[in-house]
Amino acid sequence: MFFKAKHIPNLLTIIRILFVPIIVTLTLVPSYQIIYHLTIYQATYTIYLNYFVAGILFLVACLTDALDGYLARRNKWISDFGKLWDPIADKILINSVLICFAFQKSTFVWMPIIMIGRDVIVDALRMYASSQKKVIPANLFGKLKTIFQMLAIIVIFFGFNSSDTTKYLNYYLCQNGLMYLALITSVVSGIIYFTRWYRKDQ
Repeated sequence: MFFKAKHIPNLLTIIRILFVPIIVTLTLVPSYQIIYHLTIYQATYTIYLNYFVAGILFLVACLTDALDGYLARRNKWISDFGKLWDPIADKILINSVLICFAFQKSTFVWMPIIMIGRDVIVDALRMYASSQKKVIPANLFGKLKTIFQMLAIIVIFFGFNSSDTTKYLNYYLCQNGLMYLALITSVVSGIIYFTRWYRKDQ
């Protein structure tokens, strides 16, 4: 049989990548159908059908990320494909949505720029270290960064997606509070990667 159980993690990774264009399209299309209104501190947020469906798909994609990692570790189904494409799939999924949010002003433009810039620099450092047969291990802040990014995106999809920056408490705290945590952990993990690379390169 061509397909075996050990291929399940890789299949989940591929599915996660295939979800990206659907989620991006749903996020960017004009919003018409309203699902519900959410009012906090006299500020009303309107949740549209396309955002709601995109949020469901994004949540499913996040679950496939957790599941493929769990299955690969538990059953030792670790493959070269998984080691390469699993982190790439995460970055494509998260960064694509962050760019969409920045374009729609659901979050600050400079936040995705910094986080995506961090990813590019860290990946370059890891590739360079690999070419020198050195390994820069992942760190806790890198994992926290991914978790906070996913949570922040889910919050915006399902609860807060206003582009009105005059709603200070809601826009800066509720809507983008987790995004700040994602940004902080992203920068800290990037500094740790750079420090470890520098020490190994000496």
